[in-house]
Amino acid sequence: MPLHLHFIRHGRTTAPGGALLGTTEVPLSQEGRRQCTRLGRRLPKGLPCLCSPMLRTTETQEELMKQGVVSGVVFDDRLREIDFGRWEMKTFAELEQEGADISSWLEYHHFCFPGGESIAGFVGRLQALADDWQRQVHEDKDGQLLIVTHGGVIKTMLCLLLGLDHNNYLLFDVGYGSWTTVALHAQGGVLTGLNR
Repeated sequence: MPLHLHFIRHGRTTAPGGALLGTTEVPLSQEGRRQCTRLGRRLPKGLPCLCSPMLRTTETQEELMKQGVVSGVVFDDRLREIDFGRWEMKTFAELEQEGADISSWLEYHHFCFPGGESIAGFVGRLQALADDWQRQVHEDKDGQLLIVTHGGVIKTMLCLLLGLDHNNYLLFDVGYGSWTTVALHAQGGVLTGLNR
């Protein structure tokens, strides 16, 4: 039996649109809370939850807990969004205006955000978590797990679980307050729902 991983992207936040949002703590907006309420009506109930410890994800899981979706929660730092460093909370237009070398991001495997996290470090911590889940499957621990996290984490995790190179993360559209499911088998992951 597979392990069903239900990835939830946090609801919309109060951060400015288009800004790179990684480690900055911002709350959910009213629309973000409404997204969580709508999502909670559709999700299975009574699921164990693994959650990023950031404010926007914590508030998302709290909204889902109110609706009986979450039975218990464990916070895991590996689910944090990438640290954009000095690019944090800036738009691409602002970065270009400041003379930032945005094209260096195209060297995805070797890139490190100025003053922030490297892509290799980000992918490494997510791979460690994916390996933990794969071990659970090999130990015959099937079931369901709710994972409340961030867009970049979900997109990268989809690549890792589906056997794609992690630089293909832009193939996936993961909206605010959305639900994506992977059935993880001993042979690998199967995408069973995207951006619902």
